[in-house]
Amino acid sequence: MTVSPLSEPAFASCGNIQRANLLNCFEFSLQLQRGQLLTVPAYLVKRRKQHFHHLEQYDADLILGCNGFVWVGEHAVVDEETNSNEDQHKLSMEVEAFTPLETRRHICRLANAVRVLSALGFTLTVELIIQTAEAGLSSDVEINNMLGAEFYVQTAEREAKRRADLSRRMNGPR
Repeated sequence: MTVSPLSEPAFASCGNIQRANLLNCFEFSLQLQRGQLLTVPAYLVKRRKQHFHHLEQYDADLILGCNGFVWVGEHAVVDEETNSNEDQHKLSMEVEAFTPLETRRHICRLANAVRVLSALGFTLTVELIIQTAEAGLSSDVEINNMLGAEFYVQTAEREAKRRADLSRRMNGPR
């Protein structure tokens, strides 16, 4: 798994997106800043209708790419009614601004949740990533300790229990 740190910009190719209300990609590319770019095995990311997620409670964006690239970063506000000069000015002003510490913590916690789930071989969904990050927060696990063996075991046990409960609901009580 490779990581792009919070300070390095990464680029995502958006192609022709039909829904301009969903995301304005400045034609073909969008510069992603202030976040982490992770790579996971592509088979862990299922093709869905929606791969761009704004997590309002964390003020973060999560992009789950079918190619195995996962972006977790500060929420980027995209305005459809700007021209290139305004974009350049906004970009230079954003570079000078800092990401709030709490947002950075949320980004790191979400990125570590992706790392844990990927290492355990679980299919990545936005719901499971949020549940894993919340589990670490509710059990008072520090961000860096989320990558420890104890949290891996807790996550695997929680997912096994969730799957068993789901299986029981689908098959009915026996």
